[in-house]
Amino acid sequence: MRLKAGLRGIGGDALAVGLGQLAAFIYPIISLPMLTRLLGVNAFGRVVITVAVLQLLVRLCDYGFSVSAVRRMAMAKSERERSEVIFSTLLAVVLLWSTGACVLLLAVSIIPSMRDDFVLYLVGAVVILGGIGFPSWLLQGLRRLRLFAVITAVSRGLALVGLVLTVRSPDDIEWAIAWQFAPPTIATLIAWPILAPRAVKWAAPSLKAARYALTDGRHLFLSSLAQSLMGSAPVVVLGLISTPVHAAHYGAAERFGNAGRGVLFTVTDALMPRMVDARNRNSRGASSPAVIMSAIFTLFAAGGIVLLIAAPWFVPWYLGPGYDDVVPTTQIIGLALVASGGIAVLMLDLNSQRRYSQTAAAMMCGAIVHIIILVPMVMAFGAIGAAWALVLGELFITAVLFVLRWRGRKPGTDTPEIADNPELADAQPTNPRNNDTEKEPVDHDA
Repeated sequence: MRLKAGLRGIGGDALAVGLGQLAAFIYPIISLPMLTRLLGVNAFGRVVITVAVLQLLVRLCDYGFSVSAVRRMAMAKSERERSEVIFSTLLAVVLLWSTGACVLLLAVSIIPSMRDDFVLYLVGAVVILGGIGFPSWLLQGLRRLRLFAVITAVSRGLALVGLVLTVRSPDDIEWAIAWQFAPPTIATLIAWPILAPRAVKWAAPSLKAARYALTDGRHLFLSSLAQSLMGSAPVVVLGLISTPVHAAHYGAAERFGNAGRGVLFTVTDALMPRMVDARNRNSRGASSPAVIMSAIFTLFAAGGIVLLIAAPWFVPWYLGPGYDDVVPTTQIIGLALVASGGIAVLMLDLNSQRRYSQTAAAMMCGAIVHIIILVPMVMAFGAIGAAWALVLGELFITAVLFVLRWRGRKPGTDTPEIADNPELADAQPTNPRNNDTEKEPVDHDA
């Protein structure tokens, strides 16, 4: 009975988030062929490059809170502690956006090749500001996964309506950029009126608590930054070394892989509370870490195989004329999606033990290797070379994470080595008679 209940619980959480994300991907499914046809290859290439750069600002604002804040909320023992986590994290996000937006817009105004598109970056930064209030990590931490799924799907659907009504030609490129980042802003407007009356109690944030949130997530930020570099660098390098057309080809192929990653990484993050519970309680059966990890990897592998098989007939029909060269690139992206499954499950396992520094080290090393491989591969093979560089980079990260996970275990057991790793000790269940429970600093004067 416990086995069935565990499977139903894990499956219910994954299904709720997965269905919400699948519904949300109605937006890219319709918007991608719409933009390729209405904007043309050159304008679409500008959109792809601009979005790739703005994603760095999005990653900065996320900062790894989708893992660290969710984990802290899962570990919180009271409603007061949860409120402290919520508002300190929100203050930290505002500080991150303010810094990142200023640096980004200054860089765009200085770099000649980007200066002509300053308005596009400004529009994107402003819309991103509206979206940083969408508490996806809060809904996951509160285990309101069905609400998270519904809000995500509805916000994407409304953004799609706006895109259809406003984008008609290459002259509407600013609207195209705005609607790419509008869903979180719409979700913010939907979520807070629902959460504020019951689920969240006001707690005045302090700079001290915000600094703690930033310190706790700093290693996760490095991991997030590395992921963003691996996602954005190919498009930017293709745009600089070749032309926007080549960037458009890779960007179109990458959208298919990102659709799978968007769904599956969100499912993975949503299962963090269950993974923490499984680790802290030494769970077995359906709630064991091994079962959770196997289920997630199976989903990634299935998505990659479907993309590999379906690309030859689906891509030409879907994107329209001028995108036939996208097919082989899309198939290679499918292989990268399988490799991403290895990264996802190993990072979930390590992060649930609060081994953030190790996952950050693996991701940064992988990003460096990827960029080293990327430039010569792009120069030699264009978009296909960029796709293979992504596969090799992600396989490298998977291998490093596997070694780190293996080295953190006692010989002959499936449990982490705690005594020799203080960072792992922080993740273990605490005795209620002790004062070992991890707590966030509180500004009582506030």
